[in-house]
Amino acid sequence: MDTLSRAGLSGAAVNELREEILEGRLNQGERLSEVSLSTTLGVSRAPIREALLHLEQEGLVVSLPYKGASVVTLSPQDFLELSTLRIALEKLAWARAMERVTPEAIADLTAIISEMDFAVKSDQKAKLVRLDLDFHERVFVMADHSRLYTAWTAIKWQVALFLLARRKKVDDYHSIIVEEHAELIDAILAGHAADFEHLIEVHIGSGYGRLNSAATSSPAG
Repeated sequence: MDTLSRAGLSGAAVNELREEILEGRLNQGERLSEVSLSTTLGVSRAPIREALLHLEQEGLVVSLPYKGASVVTLSPQDFLELSTLRIALEKLAWARAMERVTPEAIADLTAIISEMDFAVKSDQKAKLVRLDLDFHERVFVMADHSRLYTAWTAIKWQVALFLLARRKKVDDYHSIIVEEHAELIDAILAGHAADFEHLIEVHIGSGYGRLNSAATSSPAG
């Protein structure tokens, strides 16, 4: 991690630590020492403490009495809850987005898919997770529903951890991500509610199923 500039130390620390977690360089359950992070990032402990609090609010960090902060560990039950909640949120988001879709919005989504395709071909696996989030973020923005968007932002970084875990444990993520998102755009252009609801269930639900199967088939320890 590069030494941070003095401007906006807390925000810069948030961005740096979030990237470390989402890139998989800080693993689930790993202790986050204020002293160590302060030394590594070249800042005082105060902005580190503020950054850890912010990341805790995002669901990426957990802080326990007498144990300090650590990267959150998501259980199979957590992944199930994230998947089922996300399906419900996305169905509403896509239904509203379908009513508000513009050529510019479709162009933005298509551009992200093109970036996904390039990331797949250039083996930028970590970038795929971020592009996946960006794609769905655009749909929630397009839905134009402030409380729905708030619900999405409350879980989106844990969704990123889900995608990271899936990418690490299930080797088909990179091979299907482009096609699945392109199908979602086709559905919104066609305006068929039944089609996109089914696609969302498959897109999110099958991802959980693959990850769960990989976890249960892995040897203990």
